[in-house]
Amino acid sequence: MFGYLRFILAFFVLISHVDVRFFGLNPGVVAVVVFYILAGHVVARLWRDIIPGGRGKILRFYTDRLLRIFPLYLFVAFLTLLFLIATDYGQPQISLFKLLGNLVVIPLNFYMVMDTTILTTPNWCLIPPAWSLGAELQAYLVLPLVFACPRLKLLLVAGSLGIYLAASFSIIHPDYFGYRLVPGVFFIFALGCALESTRKENHYSRFDMVFPWAIWGGIGSLGILLLALKMFGGGYTRETFIGLLAGIPVVYALGRSSLRLPGNALMGGLSYGVFLSHFPVIWWLDYTGYVQPASVAYVPAVTLGALGVAGLGMILVERPVEGVRRNRTWHDLCFERLKF
Repeated sequence: MFGYLRFILAFFVLISHVDVRFFGLNPGVVAVVVFYILAGHVVARLWRDIIPGGRGKILRFYTDRLLRIFPLYLFVAFLTLLFLIATDYGQPQISLFKLLGNLVVIPLNFYMVMDTTILTTPNWCLIPPAWSLGAELQAYLVLPLVFACPRLKLLLVAGSLGIYLAASFSIIHPDYFGYRLVPGVFFIFALGCALESTRKENHYSRFDMVFPWAIWGGIGSLGILLLALKMFGGGYTRETFIGLLAGIPVVYALGRSSLRLPGNALMGGLSYGVFLSHFPVIWWLDYTGYVQPASVAYVPAVTLGALGVAGLGMILVERPVEGVRRNRTWHDLCFERLKF
């Protein structure tokens, strides 16, 4: 069922970028927060049940994550770059430094201090929502250490939650530290890890059992108080609260559900491509003028275009790479050559 959830979240991100709002709230922000929870849930299971143990486990974990994120990302980035060069859409300015920043992904999460823009009108990188992939990659760098050291997990989670709450009250920048930068959102990935850990008794710990529901109850109570006092901070504080309140029970329930619907794997496979490719489709529609943003056909056109690119990427890129990801012999060979 996670495949359907991923696709719904990717669709929420898509419609948020064509200015769809619900009661003034940005659905894409809610979706990203749930994505963070789901990412933590998935990698905790990957670490405990799928990645072989022993020497080199961390390298195998990092290799798997790189193979999951980068091939399709680079494919869509390459298609986008071809479009920009061929059309001069957005008056692109392509320097080696900016291009490398886009291809490495992690720098995109620091757009507030590092210029990685390729388009100049408007100022966008090659794949605008990829800043969240930068945050995700940073979380993946830290999570193996958390899995190995429970005391470090407690320290990092407490620090991250403190930063998030400070951002929620606008003591520090609410958008940067409450939504985008890893120090303020790392605890959200840890929530997903805890939800997965309690799925099996052999992974059980008191912290994992209590932590998600303490956050859920605390954020819910705080949200009601802030709403009553009209004291919600700036940025996307309301949306991140909703993402936490919705994401924790949804990921918990789906992680334990025995329901199997047809097409789940397909929807999950398409979701990442839709997330990556909808901006290039928006730009292409803007350049060609085939469908106007004000028309009822606009959202369906963007969705179908993104699905087309996602399907092409799934056939040409993701399926071959998935075979490599599942080939443990390849992982072991890399480990032996690097002597890590």
